[in-house]
Amino acid sequence: MTTSARLAERAVASWLRRSREGPPGPFPHRPVTRAVAAHGITALPGGLEHRLLDAWDRTRESPREPGGPEWATALWLECLTSSLRDAPSYDAYTMTALFGQWCRLGDAPRRTARLSALLAADLVRHELRRAAREERPAERRFRTAAAARLARQLDAHDGWTDPGATPPHLETAQALRRCGTLLSAGGRGLPVPPALLVESSLPVATAEPDEPLFLRTVQIMELLAEQAACHIGEAHRQALAATPEPAALAAQLRATAAGIAHAHHVFHLVTTIDPAQFAAIRAATVGTGALQSAGFARLERRCRGTAALRPEPLAAIGLDAAPTLAPPLCAALARVTARLETHDRAAAARLRLATDAVNEQWRRWKRTHLGVAKKVIGDVPGTGGTDGVRYLARHLKEPLL
Repeated sequence: MTTSARLAERAVASWLRRSREGPPGPFPHRPVTRAVAAHGITALPGGLEHRLLDAWDRTRESPREPGGPEWATALWLECLTSSLRDAPSYDAYTMTALFGQWCRLGDAPRRTARLSALLAADLVRHELRRAAREERPAERRFRTAAAARLARQLDAHDGWTDPGATPPHLETAQALRRCGTLLSAGGRGLPVPPALLVESSLPVATAEPDEPLFLRTVQIMELLAEQAACHIGEAHRQALAATPEPAALAAQLRATAAGIAHAHHVFHLVTTIDPAQFAAIRAATVGTGALQSAGFARLERRCRGTAALRPEPLAAIGLDAAPTLAPPLCAALARVTARLETHDRAAAARLRLATDAVNEQWRRWKRTHLGVAKKVIGDVPGTGGTDGVRYLARHLKEPLL
């Protein structure tokens, strides 16, 4: 047993003893996270496994305030122990079940944007530090450039930058400072639940060095998809109103396009994943494939309705997690635009531009997704029963709206 596993087991055992006597105090997330990073969930020592399962069982019994530290810990342990309980799932492996519940406790679009930016900053910082330890010069330059490129899309105070802006070039030290400022909330420190979500949300299945990168990018993408789906939901409500407001509707569409644009930039880091490592990660995470992303399914189905119901994702996700809308947003938008043509052609043109911006960012994201899949996965079966890159290529030209 490694030192990290021994320390984690002792810390959890101590927490369990205190919990039998009264309020146990904060859960030892950090030592557990270090042990998981060292071993991977699939190879944790038996003693630590049992302690974590006992802790999960204990947190289910205690009352907790939604959004508070105990609430976050209970959901975190539920995700962390899912595979130990023979109940693996996409939501648990990516911790998007926890992220989603936290985001829905407040202004969901703002919370998803903020949390995804924090996770991106944490990922950039991790990858820049990892690149500094890389002995191969070409690999070090490749990873450093990819991480610094993503850092340019982050603002040290507001999270994501405006996609329309031209971000400045950042040296490694500048990128680290920008991410550090964002992750420390300008030096004030993050509140406990967001800090827990950022610091401890890497339930890696293996000890492969690239799995934190893979898992973090999936988390960020999922949050950005949820953010875009929130804006699409509001756009749908606007489009169906008795008197739609074209300016408000266009604003929601531009916000949707911005979220998809940020997701596209995350792909620059995904290209640095070692295909051999990714094959090992895939083997250890069967049943948690990215095709089962409810966020992207929800986004697409809200926009395209039943036209987005493909058999493979439908079997993996179902309608409950990602229902369709009737009429879908694309149809509702077409009706609003047609009505505007009769009395306000300028507003109709602005609405078309906003719609085109969403479709362009969606096509750009899909093109990059296909390219990354070819490089990292290769010509092997995809997740959820698809035929991999050929599946992506078949649906490459489908618009979102």
